[in-house]
Amino acid sequence: MLRAALKGMAARKARLALTSIAVVLGAAFIAAALVLTASIQSTVADLNGDSYTGADVIVQPVEPETSAERHVRDGVAASTLAAIEADEDVAAVSTTVTWMVNAIGDDGKIVGGLSPTLAINWGDESVERELREGRGPEADGEVAVSAQFAADAGLGLGDDVTAYSLSSDKTAYEIVGVYGYAGGRDSLSGATELAFTTPDAQRLVFDGQDVYTAVAVTAAEGVDADTLLAAIGDDLGPESQAMTWDDYIAEANAENAKATSIVGYFLLGFGLIAVFVSVFLIANTFTIVIAGRLKEIAMMRAIGASRGQIIRSVLTEAVLLGTGASIVGTGLGIAAGAGLTSLVADNLLDTATTNVTVPLSAPLAALAVGIGVTVLSALVPAMRASRIPPVEAMREAVKSDKPIVALTVTGALVTLAGAAAIALGLNGVFDGDRTNLVATAAGAGVVFIGVSLLTAWLSKPVVSLLGTVWAWSFAGRLGRLNASRNPRRTAVTAAALMIGVTLVTATATLLTSVKESLNAQFESTVKAELFITGPLTSTVPATFDPALMDEVRAVDGVGTAVELYRDITLIDGTEQSVYASTDLFGAVDQFGGEVVEGSMDDVGDGEIAVNQWSADQLGVGVGDTVAATFSRGEEAHEFTLAAILADNEESDGWYVTTAYTDEFYTPKPTLALVDVADGADVEAVTGDLETLLAGEPEVSVQNHEDYLAQLTVFFDYAIIAIQLLLALAMIVAVIGVINTLVLSVLERTRELGMLRAIGMTRGQSTRMVTVESVTIALFGALLGIGTGLGLGWVLQLALADSGIGEFAVPTALIAAYLGAAVLVGLLAAIAPAVRASKVNILGAISYE
Repeated sequence: MLRAALKGMAARKARLALTSIAVVLGAAFIAAALVLTASIQSTVADLNGDSYTGADVIVQPVEPETSAERHVRDGVAASTLAAIEADEDVAAVSTTVTWMVNAIGDDGKIVGGLSPTLAINWGDESVERELREGRGPEADGEVAVSAQFAADAGLGLGDDVTAYSLSSDKTAYEIVGVYGYAGGRDSLSGATELAFTTPDAQRLVFDGQDVYTAVAVTAAEGVDADTLLAAIGDDLGPESQAMTWDDYIAEANAENAKATSIVGYFLLGFGLIAVFVSVFLIANTFTIVIAGRLKEIAMMRAIGASRGQIIRSVLTEAVLLGTGASIVGTGLGIAAGAGLTSLVADNLLDTATTNVTVPLSAPLAALAVGIGVTVLSALVPAMRASRIPPVEAMREAVKSDKPIVALTVTGALVTLAGAAAIALGLNGVFDGDRTNLVATAAGAGVVFIGVSLLTAWLSKPVVSLLGTVWAWSFAGRLGRLNASRNPRRTAVTAAALMIGVTLVTATATLLTSVKESLNAQFESTVKAELFITGPLTSTVPATFDPALMDEVRAVDGVGTAVELYRDITLIDGTEQSVYASTDLFGAVDQFGGEVVEGSMDDVGDGEIAVNQWSADQLGVGVGDTVAATFSRGEEAHEFTLAAILADNEESDGWYVTTAYTDEFYTPKPTLALVDVADGADVEAVTGDLETLLAGEPEVSVQNHEDYLAQLTVFFDYAIIAIQLLLALAMIVAVIGVINTLVLSVLERTRELGMLRAIGMTRGQSTRMVTVESVTIALFGALLGIGTGLGLGWVLQLALADSGIGEFAVPTALIAAYLGAAVLVGLLAAIAPAVRASKVNILGAISYE
């Protein structure tokens, strides 16, 4: 039986090769994800290892406990530095002053976006830097810039660059040098840098205080790191902490590992989707192959082969196929992981070298998944093969496909069970919002499984309906009939495509609904028609001079204009968003907020207003007192709650007067809301405001559409990323259609010969197979789109109480998916159509 299995595989090389591709892709996905994750972690670890080379101990401020504290940098005090330098166990120290700032390029816009722009002190030895042009800054008002910054900003030697931080004013600095990094790098991890004198860097980062971000300490000769750590422990104040260089690097690597593992899990998830899709392809392939070997298997039974031997024979093929394909897939995945690592390192990390790491888990997981999926996929076809009676060998006709009644009934019951869970969850039957949400999501998943089981039942009516499009031609009618003649086969083939389309449609529908809900709420509640603000992707929020507000209000056509300051504040020990304005009621009113208790007309110093949900969170009401510690404040302020606002996504938060903005993480406004007077020309007002803001190039005047586009840009990125990754999984679906059609053509060789013998041309044969392919692909796409829209709608309803009140259909994306399905069908039809058109008529008629 083993020899028979091997000879059978050798005789079906093309079929096995097509099946192998699915296993190869699944294994490659798994291996690539694991290799990429490990390699990026290793590469970043090497990058971290370049930090403070030669130092033995690193002294830093105590790690902030809250995000509010992280907005404002604390530093190692000058007195602590002096004590460390005086220690006899210390040979040398190096100081670092660094944090994020904004800098303006030659186009008047803020340089960078998601990657930060950093201010550092020239002479900082945390990383090796190489001067490429000019010199380092020697006096205040001078700056050297990284080569990446020079390229992004469009500035060079002799130019002036304007920079500012959260708390400092805009200041122009002369560029006196351009530098790079070891290995010819222009940046570190995509960030851009400006190197100032230490006093200038301290003014930007620490408001001019004589403190430092870090102090690197080198031990005297004969003193080890642990001894040095113990020696300088007494020199540290309560605001500082020290660790050995090894511990510092280990901590940095651990933090980076958390971030990169998220990316790895994300890729691994899509790899598992590809593997799941490949199950359908492999099972379908073995089913078709076994259907074509009925007489062969029956003959083996007739000459004495047992059911167990037949099962072992089929599973042996599966093991050999899975092993070979998994080995190839593992190799390709490792190579792909290395290539992706190089791509990420070059374009995001800008590292001089790439450290490709292949963890043992990568080949083991890829081999285990590839072989396991292949064997499991072949198990059901193997069981079917073992039940073929010996008398089958004497039959001339091919055995008809099994009835789909049991499958249909099962699918209907599963779908109804999922629908029931959805109904119960949406109607709040369970205790707790979270439980109801979980029930709804679980029900949606069960419905998805149920619809997958109903695919065979749905295939006949849907495929027949699709076939009417090309029923005008003889080849088209035959193609439609071929697509619907075997519901199980069509269903399994289309299911591979359906899964990917369902997932991407559901995700796109939910994200589009979120965007539309934000748009609808924004349009219905926000009164302001124009917004003065900077890019929301800036790591440091863009600000503008509050004195400009009087000029803004004086612009002809401006009805109301209010500015907003923002801070992350600790209120009664919890982190809260706090806003300030010279016109608190006007700010809330422009956002469409309403006062439900108390009054905001006379909110003064020592008083505060808040939305209802936040008040309930802290259990406070009008007249109660809360304690607030602002980001730059050292002591808490006592506030009396003067007003409670109705919950509103736009205006939720706490509100105080501008008397406290000096203690905000940025003491300048970051947003202004402008309501255009009735009858005034909005475009004319916009133009006048842009002229007024010419001296504030990092902020701009935006209308509703522009402002909302910034608020929702991350949803657009998410949709694109998910589509790209799921597109890779759909490659397996394409192979599934090709495989099914090729095997189907082989199975119907005699039939094709008869058709050619009675007059069918090669062109008609090609069109027949193409129609069959496109019909199957469209069926899978339509089923996926319908299921995805349904799941997206259910999830939107489940999240309606969270503010996602609008259901939106991504029509453009759906049209693109249908177009892609047609393309998939056309591409998948090429090889089978060519084979069908080249059938030897006489040989096919005599085919056995």
